[in-house]
Amino acid sequence: MSEEDVVPAGYVADLFNLSGQIAVVTGAGSGLGAAIAIGYAQVGVKVALLDINDAGMAQTEQKIIEQGGVAASFHADVTSKTSLETCAGSILAKFGRVDILVNSAGSAFRSPAEDFPEEKLDFILDLNLKGTYLAGQVFGNIMLIQGKGNIINIASIGGFRAYPWASAYLASKGGVVQLTKSFALEWGNRGIRVNAIGPTLMDSPLTNKAAASTSITADFIKSRMLRERLGLSRELIGAAIFLASEASTLVNGHTLMCDDGYLIA
Repeated sequence: MSEEDVVPAGYVADLFNLSGQIAVVTGAGSGLGAAIAIGYAQVGVKVALLDINDAGMAQTEQKIIEQGGVAASFHADVTSKTSLETCAGSILAKFGRVDILVNSAGSAFRSPAEDFPEEKLDFILDLNLKGTYLAGQVFGNIMLIQGKGNIINIASIGGFRAYPWASAYLASKGGVVQLTKSFALEWGNRGIRVNAIGPTLMDSPLTNKAAASTSITADFIKSRMLRERLGLSRELIGAAIFLASEASTLVNGHTLMCDDGYLIA
């Protein structure tokens, strides 16, 4: 057996170990971002919370501290590179480095394509796609200097399948899937892995807010599910740990679907 084939003693025990790493989570004030931030803290990651929702961030930070974790909140607008750079400087001053970035900030709006408001189009593309790009760029540069890091974007089943009254959201998430591949291609040989998580329809504040205006989108998705069950935010934590850990060293440029089988059909 060659040396490359040997599995050292204790190798598997450390595969998912993220203890002591520093994670930046955008959109950490609610929903998927909050859940992933809390989950990371439970396995010993120190978490920098980013959001414009200061009240929500405070709740996430309090929850982490109550559970014995370490977190700090940083007000940041992910659609502004200046805001992100200022925030990154504060994070480096406090924690010294950035090992993980989770791009969870996002929004949705439901309207037929022919009537989709231009201001909503701009808002969704800016937040979901430009915000993911800029945060990846700002914190990716830090990781490039370090020579190591993991970036995890939040994509969607909407990056692969269309559904009605969600044209801007679909465009943004399709862009996130391709952006993930692009960053991975350029940075993979420089120590940075870039992957994404593709959730199903989730039981989250974003979904619930969008569904308040119309059920057309959700009804379409639910009718095509293998089982009509919304995902829970905490069910993405395992994927986020896997993609940030040594267990996934050969996974790069990939969107890991957490879609309960939605893309099978």
